[in-house]
Amino acid sequence: MSRQREAGEATRRETRRRLLAAAMAEFAERGYAAATVTRIAGRAGVSVQSLYNDWGSKRNLLRAVMETAVTGDSDDMLTPGQPPEFITSAIGPQDVAEPRRLVAHLARQYRLLAERAAVGWQTYRDAAATDPDVAADWQRLSELRREAFQALFGRVPAQALRPGLSAAGAADTAWAIASPETHHQLVRQAGYGYDQLEDWVRVTLSAALFPDE
Repeated sequence: MSRQREAGEATRRETRRRLLAAAMAEFAERGYAAATVTRIAGRAGVSVQSLYNDWGSKRNLLRAVMETAVTGDSDDMLTPGQPPEFITSAIGPQDVAEPRRLVAHLARQYRLLAERAAVGWQTYRDAAATDPDVAADWQRLSELRREAFQALFGRVPAQALRPGLSAAGAADTAWAIASPETHHQLVRQAGYGYDQLEDWVRVTLSAALFPDE
Protein backbone atom coordinates (compact mmCIF):
# COMPACT_ATOMS: atom_id res chain seq x y z
CA MET A 1 0.00 0.00 0.00
CA SER A 2 2.85 2.35 0.76
CA ARG A 3 4.30 1.84 -2.71
CA GLN A 4 0.87 2.39 -4.22
CA ARG A 5 0.45 5.65 -2.32
CA GLU A 6 3.91 6.80 -3.34
CA ALA A 7 3.21 5.93 -6.98
CA GLY A 8 -0.13 7.75 -6.80
CA GLU A 9 1.47 10.83 -5.28
CA ALA A 10 4.19 10.85 -7.93
CA THR A 11 1.54 10.62 -10.64
CA ARG A 12 -0.43 13.45 -9.06
CA ARG A 13 2.60 15.71 -8.86
CA GLU A 14 3.54 14.95 -12.46
CA THR A 15 -0.01 15.74 -13.61
CA ARG A 16 0.06 19.04 -11.72
CA ARG A 17 3.46 19.90 -13.18
CA ARG A 18 2.26 19.21 -16.72
CA LEU A 19 -0.90 21.23 -16.21
CA LEU A 20 1.05 24.21 -14.87
CA ALA A 21 3.49 24.09 -17.78
CA ALA A 22 0.62 23.78 -20.25
CA ALA A 23 -1.27 26.65 -18.62
CA MET A 24 1.77 28.91 -18.73
CA ALA A 25 2.25 28.18 -22.43
CA GLU A 26 -1.45 28.75 -23.15
CA PHE A 27 -1.56 32.03 -21.22
CA ALA A 28 1.64 33.23 -22.92
CA GLU A 29 0.26 32.51 -26.39
CA ARG A 30 -3.39 33.50 -26.00
CA GLY A 31 -3.81 35.51 -22.83
CA TYR A 32 -6.21 34.67 -20.04
CA ALA A 33 -9.52 35.44 -21.73
CA ALA A 34 -8.83 33.36 -24.85
CA ALA A 35 -7.19 30.47 -23.00
CA THR A 36 -9.46 27.46 -22.48
CA VAL A 37 -9.31 24.61 -20.02
CA THR A 38 -9.84 22.21 -22.92
CA ARG A 39 -6.69 23.37 -24.70
CA ILE A 40 -4.71 23.46 -21.45
CA ALA A 41 -5.73 19.89 -20.62
CA GLY A 42 -4.92 18.82 -24.18
CA ARG A 43 -1.46 20.39 -23.99
CA ALA A 44 -0.84 18.55 -20.73
CA GLY A 45 -2.13 15.26 -22.11
CA VAL A 46 -4.74 14.86 -19.37
CA SER A 47 -8.51 15.03 -19.19
CA VAL A 48 -10.41 18.23 -18.50
CA GLN A 49 -11.81 16.48 -15.41
CA SER A 50 -8.26 16.00 -14.12
CA LEU A 51 -7.69 19.75 -14.49
CA TYR A 52 -10.85 20.51 -12.52
CA ASN A 53 -9.97 17.90 -9.90
CA ASP A 54 -6.61 19.57 -9.28
CA TRP A 55 -7.48 23.25 -9.67
CA GLY A 56 -11.24 23.73 -9.84
CA SER A 57 -11.18 26.62 -12.34
CA LYS A 58 -9.07 28.48 -14.86
CA ARG A 59 -8.62 31.33 -12.38
CA ASN A 60 -7.28 28.97 -9.71
CA LEU A 61 -4.89 27.56 -12.28
CA LEU A 62 -3.63 31.06 -13.10
CA ARG A 63 -3.07 31.69 -9.38
CA ALA A 64 -1.15 28.40 -9.14
CA VAL A 65 1.03 29.36 -12.12
CA MET A 66 1.85 32.62 -10.38
CA GLU A 67 2.55 31.15 -6.95
CA THR A 68 4.64 28.33 -8.40
CA ALA A 69 6.76 30.90 -10.25
CA VAL A 70 7.37 32.60 -6.90
CA THR A 71 7.95 29.56 -4.68
CA GLY A 72 9.34 27.13 -7.24
CA ASP A 73 7.04 24.34 -6.01
CA SER A 74 3.45 23.66 -7.09
CA ASP A 75 2.69 22.36 -3.58
CA ASP A 76 4.29 25.31 -1.77
CA MET A 77 1.89 28.24 -1.76
CA LEU A 78 2.56 31.77 -0.48
CA THR A 79 2.13 32.40 3.23
CA PRO A 80 0.74 35.77 4.42
CA GLY A 81 3.34 37.82 6.27
CA GLN A 82 6.20 35.55 5.29
CA PRO A 83 8.73 36.11 2.50
CA PRO A 84 9.20 33.19 0.10
CA GLU A 85 11.84 30.73 1.20
CA PHE A 86 13.99 31.33 -1.88
CA ILE A 87 14.59 34.86 -0.55
CA THR A 88 15.04 34.16 3.16
CA SER A 89 17.17 31.02 2.75
CA ALA A 90 20.01 33.02 1.21
CA ILE A 91 19.92 35.92 3.71
CA GLY A 92 22.47 35.67 6.50
CA PRO A 93 22.96 37.77 9.64
CA GLN A 94 25.64 39.82 7.87
CA ASP A 95 23.14 40.82 5.18
CA VAL A 96 20.80 42.25 7.80
CA ALA A 97 23.65 43.97 9.64
CA GLU A 98 24.82 45.53 6.33
CA PRO A 99 21.54 46.44 4.60
CA ARG A 100 23.19 47.44 1.31
CA ARG A 101 24.09 43.77 0.95
CA LEU A 102 20.46 42.92 1.68
CA VAL A 103 19.31 45.27 -1.09
CA ALA A 104 21.80 43.75 -3.53
CA HIS A 105 20.45 40.32 -2.63
CA LEU A 106 16.84 41.46 -3.05
CA ALA A 107 17.63 43.03 -6.43
CA ARG A 108 19.15 39.77 -7.58
CA GLN A 109 16.21 37.68 -6.38
CA TYR A 110 13.73 40.15 -7.88
CA ARG A 111 15.48 39.82 -11.24
CA LEU A 112 15.35 36.01 -11.09
CA LEU A 113 11.70 36.11 -10.03
CA ALA A 114 10.85 38.51 -12.85
CA GLU A 115 12.34 36.10 -15.38
CA ARG A 116 10.25 33.23 -13.98
CA ALA A 117 7.04 35.18 -13.37
CA ALA A 118 6.92 37.44 -16.44
CA VAL A 119 4.16 35.42 -18.12
CA GLY A 120 2.07 35.29 -14.94
CA TRP A 121 2.50 39.00 -14.26
CA GLN A 122 1.46 39.97 -17.79
CA THR A 123 -1.47 37.55 -17.78
CA TYR A 124 -2.76 38.92 -14.48
CA ARG A 125 -2.25 42.51 -15.62
CA ASP A 126 -4.26 41.98 -18.79
CA ALA A 127 -6.98 39.81 -17.23
CA ALA A 128 -7.50 42.11 -14.24
CA ALA A 129 -8.58 44.88 -16.61
CA THR A 130 -11.74 42.98 -17.56
CA ASP A 131 -12.30 40.27 -14.93
CA PRO A 132 -13.22 41.50 -11.40
CA ASP A 133 -12.39 38.15 -9.81
CA VAL A 134 -8.90 38.12 -11.32
CA ALA A 135 -8.47 41.78 -10.33
CA ALA A 136 -9.32 40.92 -6.72
CA ASP A 137 -6.89 38.01 -6.79
CA TRP A 138 -4.15 40.24 -8.24
CA GLN A 139 -4.79 42.76 -5.45
CA ARG A 140 -4.39 40.02 -2.84
CA LEU A 141 -1.11 38.91 -4.40
CA SER A 142 0.10 42.52 -4.24
CA GLU A 143 -0.83 42.61 -0.54
CA LEU A 144 1.13 39.40 0.04
CA ARG A 145 4.18 40.99 -1.62
CA ARG A 146 3.84 44.03 0.63
CA GLU A 147 3.59 41.86 3.74
CA ALA A 148 6.73 39.98 2.66
CA PHE A 149 8.69 43.22 2.31
CA GLN A 150 7.43 44.40 5.69
CA ALA A 151 8.71 41.20 7.29
CA LEU A 152 12.11 41.60 5.64
CA PHE A 153 12.65 45.25 6.47
CA GLY A 154 11.40 44.77 10.00
CA ARG A 155 14.78 43.10 10.59
CA VAL A 156 16.84 46.07 9.34
CA PRO A 157 18.37 48.33 12.06
CA ALA A 158 16.62 51.71 12.10
CA GLN A 159 19.95 53.55 12.16
CA ALA A 160 20.89 52.04 8.81
CA LEU A 161 18.06 53.84 7.02
CA ARG A 162 17.81 57.45 5.93
CA PRO A 163 16.92 59.79 8.81
CA GLY A 164 13.17 59.87 9.25
CA LEU A 165 12.57 56.73 7.18
CA SER A 166 10.83 53.99 9.14
CA ALA A 167 11.11 50.28 8.48
CA ALA A 168 7.51 50.36 7.21
CA GLY A 169 8.38 53.20 4.84
CA ALA A 170 11.44 51.32 3.62
CA ALA A 171 9.33 48.22 3.01
CA ASP A 172 6.79 50.18 0.98
CA THR A 173 9.58 51.79 -1.03
CA ALA A 174 10.97 48.37 -1.91
CA TRP A 175 7.45 47.05 -2.60
CA ALA A 176 6.86 49.86 -5.11
CA ILE A 177 10.27 49.68 -6.82
CA ALA A 178 10.79 45.89 -7.01
CA SER A 179 7.35 45.28 -8.49
CA PRO A 180 5.58 43.75 -11.48
CA GLU A 181 4.80 47.29 -12.64
CA THR A 182 8.51 48.18 -12.74
CA HIS A 183 9.18 45.04 -14.79
CA HIS A 184 6.41 45.98 -17.21
CA GLN A 185 7.67 49.54 -17.68
CA LEU A 186 11.39 48.86 -17.89
CA VAL A 187 11.53 45.46 -19.62
CA ARG A 188 8.41 45.38 -21.77
CA GLN A 189 8.11 49.08 -22.56
CA ALA A 190 11.63 50.52 -22.28
CA GLY A 191 13.43 47.41 -23.54
CA TYR A 192 15.73 46.85 -20.55
CA GLY A 193 17.58 43.56 -20.31
CA TYR A 194 17.42 41.68 -17.01
CA ASP A 195 20.97 42.68 -16.05
CA GLN A 196 19.94 46.32 -16.48
CA LEU A 197 16.76 45.72 -14.48
CA GLU A 198 18.70 44.21 -11.58
CA ASP A 199 21.23 47.06 -11.55
CA TRP A 200 18.49 49.71 -11.72
CA VAL A 201 16.58 48.22 -8.81
CA ARG A 202 19.73 47.86 -6.68
CA VAL A 203 20.94 51.42 -7.31
CA THR A 204 17.49 53.00 -7.00
CA LEU A 205 16.65 51.17 -3.79
CA SER A 206 20.00 51.97 -2.23
CA ALA A 207 19.63 55.66 -3.06
CA ALA A 208 16.08 55.75 -1.70
CA LEU A 209 16.71 53.87 1.54
CA PHE A 210 20.18 54.70 2.82
CA PRO A 211 22.14 57.85 3.76
CA ASP A 212 24.62 59.07 1.17
CA GLU A 213 28.00 57.46 1.62
